[in-house]
Amino acid sequence: MQRLTSAPYSFLWLDLQGRETPAGVNVDLKEHSPLNVTAGWESILEGLGRLRLETVELPEYLPKQRWFAGKSRGIKSIRIADWIPLNLPLNAPSDASQSALALVEVEFDTGPPDLYFLPLAMSFGDAENELQRTAPNAIIAPVLSQRGAGLLCDGAFDDQTCALLFSLIENASRINSRQGSLRGIRGKAFLDLRAPAEATLQVRRSSAEQSNTSILFGDRFILKLFRRQEPGLNPDTEIGQYLTEKTKFDRIPPFAGSIEVDGLAAIDGKLASLAMLQGLVANEGDGWKWSLEELDRYYATCAPLPFPENLSGELQGPLELSDNPPTQVARDHLGLYLEAGATLGRRTAELHLALAAPTDDPAFAPEALTDVDLQAQLAGIRQHASSVLDVLKERLSHLPDEVVEVAASLLSRRRQILDHFGPLNGDFQRTQRIRIHGDYHLGQVLRAKTDFVILDFEGEPARPLAVRRSKQCPLKDVAGMLRSFGYAAYAGLMNYPARHPEDVTRLEPWAQLWERSAAAEFLHAYREAAQGADFLPPRDVDFRKLLNVFLLDKALYEVLYELNSRPAWVRIPLMGIMSLVP
Repeated sequence: MQRLTSAPYSFLWLDLQGRETPAGVNVDLKEHSPLNVTAGWESILEGLGRLRLETVELPEYLPKQRWFAGKSRGIKSIRIADWIPLNLPLNAPSDASQSALALVEVEFDTGPPDLYFLPLAMSFGDAENELQRTAPNAIIAPVLSQRGAGLLCDGAFDDQTCALLFSLIENASRINSRQGSLRGIRGKAFLDLRAPAEATLQVRRSSAEQSNTSILFGDRFILKLFRRQEPGLNPDTEIGQYLTEKTKFDRIPPFAGSIEVDGLAAIDGKLASLAMLQGLVANEGDGWKWSLEELDRYYATCAPLPFPENLSGELQGPLELSDNPPTQVARDHLGLYLEAGATLGRRTAELHLALAAPTDDPAFAPEALTDVDLQAQLAGIRQHASSVLDVLKERLSHLPDEVVEVAASLLSRRRQILDHFGPLNGDFQRTQRIRIHGDYHLGQVLRAKTDFVILDFEGEPARPLAVRRSKQCPLKDVAGMLRSFGYAAYAGLMNYPARHPEDVTRLEPWAQLWERSAAAEFLHAYREAAQGADFLPPRDVDFRKLLNVFLLDKALYEVLYELNSRPAWVRIPLMGIMSLVP
């Protein structure tokens, strides 16, 4: 996700001699004198060393990180809310540790503060040189210890710190921090995944993360660090453990353990998830990348061909297409992808069925989705839709020329769009709300041979944790994946004509055929596998109404995202809305 540039800091820095440095002055890390850490972590996480970290080093360091979500707001102050040294073994003296875990609270000029999980490490000698070469953005400050000159850095880039985090889980250790306690939880699948226990697990880092950081241990485990912290268990940990240990659904990376913290005032004294360990799944890449590769071949094959005359009228939508077998044209040209779409639809239904199974765990027990619940949700969605359309109107003159006409046409349909979120008929039949994925799209599944593995159950990262942990209508997940097929089709179309600009007009109906045929197969397989489930509206009219609501809501969410990050891409969700509101 593209991040915005941070606003200037609104406070004064203290330089190394205690003099005030005006806000906004750029301080080069190379010009800083080393932090003296000869007395261990106390030297820099308490007293004057802490003051320098909070007012000089961290204000420079945090906005450079991909996982820092506050780049669009001005930083008012930074505070180390709590910290704890990590030792190997874990009960070794704290002054012998080269690793520590810190929770850092950031206050902004506007809005609520954020809390971040920041493992810390000190690197010396060869490790210092390697860090400067491979991960310069992980460096926080120069340090001076009894071992000589070195660097204070993000512990995720230090092998020993990573090994300590793994050890916390492996040994189910519990240690006390300044305010609360930290504990490792070993999942039931850990020992099977770890065997043989004496095998060496090489530490590697994944470059694919943004809001989190992933560390790989050999070909067996992946440790995800949850950087931004909120009170409450992370739904990725919560759902992963539940599915692994309480259900038979196995199309997820198996839960192997977690690290939790509790008792901190910064998280209201509640449990919070710092990290999750999972089994590493062999795969051929995520569903988004695989889909774009398939689309590139599809467009290359279809570009020389005239679009079939019998299909050149208005193509039916996925819901209508899902009632019948795919057309011969779709079978001829999508081939393997139709089968993949159907497989993904079945796996999605199986996921929802597992999450809807009866249980005495209140966090997962299905609840009634009543007409009152839905009316309240529709009112909120309608309000959000109205605000998105206001933003689109405000930015119309700044859009690329090829997008302005589509955006203006959509704005002329404002009333029709908002009417989609009107109250349901009074005879809507009660269904269930359950725990769902919450941010479901092709980038959240892995292609594994001819099947799929579903991952990343955190929900939409911009939403509060309480919302991401809430029970919802599973058609929200279905709508997310259907929109993802549309995104893939048009992203592939934008990529292909970049090399073959003469083909763009001729390929657009082929893009529609791909999107709607793939979505129809997904939808047909999903409904077939979930048939009769209490979480699905029993009447077809209610199913269609709710699905269209969630499709439109998702497309409007995409419009706002693209307006803020990739204006040239806003045409994709705009076209999606136009297909839903003709």
